[in-house]
Amino acid sequence: MRVPDPSHATRIARVEFLRTLRTIRSSTTRTAAIGVALLIWVVLPTVGGGYLAYEFGRALPDVGLPFSVLDAVRGGTAVGWVGLAALAAARSAGGKGELDASAGVLTTVPARDAALGLLLAEYCRMLAVAAVPVLTVAAALALGAGAVAPLVVVPATAAALLAVGLAVGFPVGLGVKWVTLRTPWLARHRTALLVAAFVLYFLAVTSEALGDALATLRRALRDTPLAWFGDVLLLGLPGVDAVPAHALGAAALAALLVPALAAVAVRAAVTVWYADPARADEDDAPDDRSSPAGAAPAGAPAGSATGSTGSASGAATAAGAATPSLAERVLSGPLGGTLARPTRTVTLAVWRRTKRSPIRLLYVAYPLFFLYAPLRTAFESGVPTSLPVLIALYGTWAVGATVLNPLGDEGSVLPATLLSGLDGRQFVVGHVVSAALVGVPVVALATGVTGALSPLGPARWLALTGLSAVLVVAGTVLGVGVGTLLPRFGTVEVFRSREVTMPSKGAFAAYSIALLAGTVGAVVALLPPLAGFLGALAGVPRVAVRIAGGALAALVGAVGPVVAYRWATRKFETYVVD
Repeated sequence: MRVPDPSHATRIARVEFLRTLRTIRSSTTRTAAIGVALLIWVVLPTVGGGYLAYEFGRALPDVGLPFSVLDAVRGGTAVGWVGLAALAAARSAGGKGELDASAGVLTTVPARDAALGLLLAEYCRMLAVAAVPVLTVAAALALGAGAVAPLVVVPATAAALLAVGLAVGFPVGLGVKWVTLRTPWLARHRTALLVAAFVLYFLAVTSEALGDALATLRRALRDTPLAWFGDVLLLGLPGVDAVPAHALGAAALAALLVPALAAVAVRAAVTVWYADPARADEDDAPDDRSSPAGAAPAGAPAGSATGSTGSASGAATAAGAATPSLAERVLSGPLGGTLARPTRTVTLAVWRRTKRSPIRLLYVAYPLFFLYAPLRTAFESGVPTSLPVLIALYGTWAVGATVLNPLGDEGSVLPATLLSGLDGRQFVVGHVVSAALVGVPVVALATGVTGALSPLGPARWLALTGLSAVLVVAGTVLGVGVGTLLPRFGTVEVFRSREVTMPSKGAFAAYSIALLAGTVGAVVALLPPLAGFLGALAGVPRVAVRIAGGALAALVGAVGPVVAYRWATRKFETYVVD
């Protein structure tokens, strides 16, 4: 393979980096999300790292630690090197190994130039995030130790570690992407595998498994050349016996690995771009939107306008009539005599839409990180009493949030759906069934298992399990109502330049606040000490506070779903497309 043209590569890297900045500024939501990420990855490391570096420098040469500073820094840099490679692999396997407008770029410059440009752009992105913390740590360490060397060696080491980690991880991620593209089974089950990987990662973080793995990795790598970057970091510091030969070896290692692995990354990117992808599902229609409009409602004559309306759902149903899917068998079998045909069609359309674009439900997983503390406690000392309650509440919120935009999810086929003959009741019940039929057993099982393992008595955790099922259905009805009140028809970019329709910020906030208010009301009504405390603050009797809390819980849990159901059915039947 010929050597890439540096001028083309740097120009592409500059364009990609500027495009990233414009993308961040193009949306208030995206800007806020990036702001939170920068708080975690820039502000906290800058403040915390700078303080620790300054105190460490002041304590030299007599640190008085029960371990070798050199061994600790060597092991830490080796683990950091591997961590950077893993991060680069995950990003390149996602969307950072792809070109925007690839047809135009690849017909303008050679693919090798574009591949090197992407690699340089990714290095610039990661370097931009790391620059402020690294420079702050270098300055704080130099100030605390009274040495000049950290001002040079710390940024140089960080830049070299980032380059090596990226050069290793980028082609690894592209290799994973190529295997996924070329293997039909992996392409078909990619979403399930990603969910399983996320669950395993979350369990590893909340348990001691990740910490044990990192400790083992640190011990295994601290005596290898991968750890020699630690000697570079400690050069020139008083009282630390860094080995200059190891520092030179680390520099030589970086000088050897970066260009060699960059060539591998360029070759891997070109291979992936020109690979013929395997089809994930031969039966799926190319459009990721589906509507119940494609099936005639019960009683509609064959060939009527309603029954012949074209849509992805109708096409898929007709194509799969000879070999019905599992979802179709479930709806036509156990539920066939309970649900009307149009309702079953709505349910099936929602399931197909979710299967074709599961990334649109990504936001449902965000609150899982709030369960970190109770899950950590569960792994360390047993399941706490709060965990089954939190799982029931989270499950209620998450299941309802999956149908928080019923009108917007119809997208371009909404007019056909409105004219298909569906009434509001069938539309709403179909969405509720689509979420509750999956969510109720999952949430009830998770609540029951954690409740049985917790200190709760059998009567309490069994009652909580049954209540969780009821709450899931009520929360789903409430979600449909809020979603029809505050629909969203525009798309947002969520992952790998993928544009999907997601619930509006207003619907998300209103639904979440309503469930939170109901939860707080129930807690106040069930806990007399808390009600007494709040009553003392407000100057009202405890009984009045408990009654108010119970009324608020009943309003959200019982009255709210009824009002939401009636509103949603009427809204669908009277909705007018502008």
